[in-house]
Amino acid sequence: MDATRRGLLIGGAALAPSLALAAESSVDPTAPPAIKAHLGVTENPFGPSPAARKAAAKALAEAPYYGWELEPPLVKLIAEHDGLQPEQVGLCNGSLEALSLLSTAFSKAGPVVSPQPSYATPLLYAQRQGASLDWMPLAADQQIDLQALAERAKAVNAGCVYVCNPNNPTGLLLDAEALRAFCVEVSKTCPVLVDEAYIEISPDPVRNSMMDLVRAGHDVIVARTFSKVYGMAGLRVGFVAARADRVRALKSLIPTHKGRLGLAAAAACYGDPAYLAGAKTYLEGCREKIYAICDANGLRYLPSYGTYVFVDCGKPNLAFQKTLASLGVEVRVFDSPRHPTWIRVGTASPAELDYFAGVLPKALAA
Repeated sequence: MDATRRGLLIGGAALAPSLALAAESSVDPTAPPAIKAHLGVTENPFGPSPAARKAAAKALAEAPYYGWELEPPLVKLIAEHDGLQPEQVGLCNGSLEALSLLSTAFSKAGPVVSPQPSYATPLLYAQRQGASLDWMPLAADQQIDLQALAERAKAVNAGCVYVCNPNNPTGLLLDAEALRAFCVEVSKTCPVLVDEAYIEISPDPVRNSMMDLVRAGHDVIVARTFSKVYGMAGLRVGFVAARADRVRALKSLIPTHKGRLGLAAAAACYGDPAYLAGAKTYLEGCREKIYAICDANGLRYLPSYGTYVFVDCGKPNLAFQKTLASLGVEVRVFDSPRHPTWIRVGTASPAELDYFAGVLPKALAA
């Protein structure tokens, strides 16, 4: 080692303690506590399956190179799995990307009609690009009002209609045949975006999915993701199933390539049904635990088919969200004039749910 490098190393070692002291002294004592229960997210906290992890690790060796050659095999797997033609499948960086880009494109023909509350992130993206959004409140039973949506879409000459099923944040699942009839009718005049991010943990995913309408040629776009039940949110892989012209339109809008690791891991998911079954059982158990916590504290909630539970905390939700955050618990609040006291509590690890159970009485008493 030459004298210059030795001097730099010695100087850096001598400087390290002073840097540590400086960092310690700069800590803000009034800062909120670190989050100990991440209940504002809706992903599988245990992450990808063993098969997906192994595939991603293997793909890491090729990380210096783009993963173009991994896209066609994954498209073929998805198409075979759902009875589609490869040209009916479009890959995206998580389903959010496709939903955002497509709703923006469709909004050029008319307003985007959506229930409220629902998963608004892609629609708010479209709004930032100039889209007009038309919100329809839920029915009295908290379910999406399909008749009202259909009537509104016709009245405003909608550019598209967005439906999340199971709905996020309510967790309620629409009657499959009612949704199917709605999609067939509305898609005669505008595209219907059906967000099925959580469909894998519904009681009968095949029956509850609108994938058969895509196979039949209706202008219905089904969005799926590997982020939720498959635990791969950080790897950003999703897809849409749609008419070939809609898939081509999506491809023309996406400016980036998909990540090699995510593509490899997503393909491996289809070869690990045991993990999917285990993840589904675990997440259902999490929901039951959230129900029990609510029951113990006298809180009303909706029975959910998602990886979250919609809870009426009985207090202004934004203020209550801040109270929970001050106690180390993160929850999500949705914009809906009819739900000023409701919060969404996501499934999480057992330790996080135990922590939530411990601090919730204190938050309610605050």
